[in-house]
Amino acid sequence: FYTRVSERLRHKSRALTPWDYERLVLQRFAAIYKAKCLPAAAAKGPGAVDVLVIPDLRAQLPADAFAPRASADLLAEVQAHLEEVAPASARIVVRNPHYVAVSVRLGVRFHAGEDVRRASERLGDDLSRFLSPWAYDEGAELTIGGRIYASSILDFVDRRDYVDYVAEIRLARSENGVDFTVLPPTDEDYHVAAERPDQVLVAARRHHIDVIRERDYQQTSFTGIDYLKVELDFIIG
Repeated sequence: FYTRVSERLRHKSRALTPWDYERLVLQRFAAIYKAKCLPAAAAKGPGAVDVLVIPDLRAQLPADAFAPRASADLLAEVQAHLEEVAPASARIVVRNPHYVAVSVRLGVRFHAGEDVRRASERLGDDLSRFLSPWAYDEGAELTIGGRIYASSILDFVDRRDYVDYVAEIRLARSENGVDFTVLPPTDEDYHVAAERPDQVLVAARRHHIDVIRERDYQQTSFTGIDYLKVELDFIIG
C-alpha cells in the first residue's frame, strides 16, 4: 500500500518520464506483467514514446508461453490510457517486444546406462527451461534485452545428473524462429545478445544434441554447425 501511494505521489498520475509511463501501465492493467519505456530514438522525432508491454502469464493462457504477446485490444487500451495522462505533444506507441529465438548445439556424452534418445530429449527440454524459465515457472523473471553466455549454458548442462561431459557448444539466433544465424565462437565471453533494446532472448523450439558415443573425443570433429559427423550421431532434442 505504502509503495503504491509513494509511486502515485511521484508521478501524480501524469506521464512525464519513462518511469512514469511504466508505473502507470502496471498500476492500471493487472493483465500486464512488465512495461518498459524505451529511450527516445532520434529518428522518430520529438515527442516519440515507445512502450513495450508483456502480458502476465498468470492472467491468461497465451498462444506461445515462450514469447507472450498482448492482444491488439489490450495494446489499444494501454495506449488510450497513456494518451490521457501524457502531454499533448507525446506520440505514443504501445507494442509487444520482439522475440529472438536462441538455439543451442552441444556435443555431449551421457553417463553409461542412459537411454540416448530419452536423455537427448530431456536435455533439449532442460535447455529450454534454462533459456526461458518463465514459460514453466510463474515466478521466473522475463528480461528485456540482455545476453546469454555460453559459459552459463555449459555450467548448467554439466550439472545435469545424466550428463558425463560436454565437449563443445555453438549458439545460433533467429529473428523469425525459422532462419538461424550461427554465431562464431570467440576465445572469451562467447554469447548471444539482444541487438536492439526491444528484443527478448527466448529458447528456440529445438536444440541440437550431438551424442558422443566413444569416450575419447576429438575436438577437431566439431568444426562448425555443418561439420562432418565422424564420432558424433546427430539427434534433435
